[in-house]
Amino acid sequence: MSKSGSISTFILGGLVGAAIGVLFAPRPGYETREILVDRALDYYENVDVLYDNASDRAVELYSTSRDVAMDATEQVRAKIEAARARLMEEVEAATEKAKEEVAELPDAVEVDVEVVEEKPKAAAKVPVKKAPVKKTASDGAAVSAKAKA
Repeated sequence: MSKSGSISTFILGGLVGAAIGVLFAPRPGYETREILVDRALDYYENVDVLYDNASDRAVELYSTSRDVAMDATEQVRAKIEAARARLMEEVEAATEKAKEEVAELPDAVEVDVEVVEEKPKAAAKVPVKKAPVKKTASDGAAVSAKAKA
């Protein structure tokens, strides 16, 4: 459907709705206008009270939600600190246990640990000595390379 077709359909629907509303209205137009004006004046007179109520409610919600957020933050911090303390206790206990086990090892056992910070150097090429080659004669007897020369 084209854009102009949908706009014209919308306008036509609005006109039909307005016509049906006028035909079936429960009161004459002047009464309806008076009611609308009275309600608008009531709202206009009460707008300050409504605004004050709404702003007070907004401030109350803000402070309440801020307090809730601060409480939740403090609870999370307390849990983190408790977990950190438990972890430190476990690390200290494991360290003490490791020290005790090392102390129980016999004195004859020594452990040397060296830290190598350099990369290993490439192995140097070592010349390989060749073994003398044995050649066979046509009659099947083995002849060394020296004997032939």
